[in-house]
Amino acid sequence: MKTVKGELELGRFLVPYRIYGEAEKTIICISGAKQTMAAWRSFVSHFVDDYSVVVFDLPGQGRATILSGAPGISFDEQVDVLHNIVKETNRNGTVILAAASWGTIIATALAARHPELIDKMILGSFGAKPSKEVIEVIREGQKLFDSNKIDDLAPLMIEKFGQHLPETHKKQMIEQFRGMSQEQFLSFYEHCEFVEQASDIGDFVELDKITASTLILSGEYDAILDPVDIKEASARIPDCEFKMIPGAGHFLHWEQADILHTYSEFLAR
Repeated sequence: MKTVKGELELGRFLVPYRIYGEAEKTIICISGAKQTMAAWRSFVSHFVDDYSVVVFDLPGQGRATILSGAPGISFDEQVDVLHNIVKETNRNGTVILAAASWGTIIATALAARHPELIDKMILGSFGAKPSKEVIEVIREGQKLFDSNKIDDLAPLMIEKFGQHLPETHKKQMIEQFRGMSQEQFLSFYEHCEFVEQASDIGDFVELDKITASTLILSGEYDAILDPVDIKEASARIPDCEFKMIPGAGHFLHWEQADILHTYSEFLAR
């Protein structure tokens, strides 16, 4: 497949990206917290024949570089990075956003602020507000960080909401955290503090301004998201379908490859 490798210098950030395929219609993938562009490998393979698929690393994770300033990345900075990725890689007027976990919040914010750019959205494990379980995981993780037990962070995340991942993905997560820099850990710490303090997505994303046709998917066994909160938030998006995936946890198509066909069916409509 044809691959374009590039990077954008955006103020204090250097953001790497990849474009796979040559189709006019573009899907841009937004990862969850601490997930790198590699998390979308199976997604790219599934869609590259029919779409150009764009992946990138948000500042504070993967190959992205913070050139200056504090290791923390504000919410508006993350949305601005996505906006610039869309402008740089868009080939056909509007784009499709495919997002996972925290990435769904960044995606909805851009779709609300610039509805003219987004045609459709796939939001996997959309967190409408921090649940009690999320807060508990964050606080346990902060204690591990403060005690310099950073090697225990990935096992904690796997125990709390990655139970349904294949063993290969669990090992990848552990290796990823072992390879993180101090700056990346500090960025993650500040991100967790922001999530802990956020009360509801409606406080910083105007969901009713989204015009994109939207599919929200939640795993039946997701241990950290409340389906009632997700349904309430999805009702605020004018053109939105909510789908519960039986037998899946938080990581959806990582856990069940067939979920990619659910994405395809939605995009084909």
